[in-house]
Amino acid sequence: MTEIKRRKHETRGEMISTFALAVSGMFFVGEARLYQDEGATGHALILGLCGILSLAGALRFHLHNLWRWFGQFRK
Repeated sequence: MTEIKRRKHETRGEMISTFALAVSGMFFVGEARLYQDEGATGHALILGLCGILSLAGALRFHLHNLWRWFGQFRK
């Protein structure tokens, strides 16, 4: 099997966008919990989905490396 070369993803722009996505994801998830407690389930679902997608965006480099690692086993 060939070894997967991993980038470190340490440029300032990547770090800034990762931080921004992580903070906004945590904010959206927190707001979704507040809306759920108030009984606004529709708004809570939409904000929760936005929060999960933002957190996935913050983890995009790790998810990509994990996806490529699983891809080794399919070959």
